[in-house]
Amino acid sequence: MQLHSALPFFKAYGLSWLVTYLLASFFHTQRVLHALTDVDVAIGLQSRLTMTVDDIIGLLPKYGSGIALAMLISLLVAVIITRRFRHTAVISALAGATGMLVMLLAMQPIMNVTLIAGAREPVGVALQCLAGAVGGWLFAGLLVYFQTEKTQHA
Repeated sequence: MQLHSALPFFKAYGLSWLVTYLLASFFHTQRVLHALTDVDVAIGLQSRLTMTVDDIIGLLPKYGSGIALAMLISLLVAVIITRRFRHTAVISALAGATGMLVMLLAMQPIMNVTLIAGAREPVGVALQCLAGAVGGWLFAGLLVYFQTEKTQHA
């Protein structure tokens, strides 16, 4: 793969990773805060916003890196698969969700901890996978856009 042909992939990947990470961080924070409200802890809107931003910043080094690797591998596989099949958005969304699931399941045996508290229950895991699916779906659309953009400027 030459650099000029890889550029659309990496542009689409970078933006889809960012959206996936932001959604995953948001979902994590809201799940944790929801659990606190279940035990009668009062959390105002300002506190929710502050904690969400703090988590987006604080989770970036470890969780952001994990998501980046998971999405890179899963989206590369999606690109290979979609060369033979149609429905690139569906396949890419499934790949993103699968990448997130594999990453979450791999954290326990590797780190001996569930790093993401918001993903300790099925709903939290599903939300993390949803973040990956949205990122994968976005990737498919952006990849087509950036490939079309490249050919129009050539």
